[in-house]
Amino acid sequence: MDKTSKIAFLTLWRRTALILLAGGMVLVTISACAQNHQTYTDAMMQPLAATAGDLARAVMRFAKDNPGEAALLDDQELVRRATAFDPNMLESYRGLVVRGTRDGVILVCTGDGRRGLFEDIECSDKVDKPVWGEESAPCQFTLKPETACP
Repeated sequence: MDKTSKIAFLTLWRRTALILLAGGMVLVTISACAQNHQTYTDAMMQPLAATAGDLARAVMRFAKDNPGEAALLDDQELVRRATAFDPNMLESYRGLVVRGTRDGVILVCTGDGRRGLFEDIECSDKVDKPVWGEESAPCQFTLKPETACP
């Protein structure tokens, strides 16, 4: 292979590599955007919302039984520790962020932790604040048990 052929080959190879790299980056970006804008329907969320009360009760019981330890845990670790007795309890929430407070509030958010989907308080039988239909609902606690529970 002469020098001109080598240069042409290397130039073509570099362009192909750059095109493949740029194409891969575009696909990753599109995939990430699609994940962040997922639509959550009643049919998808109602089964999760139906079990949120069990999570809230588990978190509240753990906090009452282990107040010193619970006070040191962040809201996601509190949920993990409170449900450790039944690892299947969080299985249906895989890919979502589940946060909890020591006074029995559960907040479920998108996997990136930016958008709230619903909030539930231990003292009620139904999900207290379903916001999965709202695109701009923040992943922040808003319910207060002292005002919502009898």
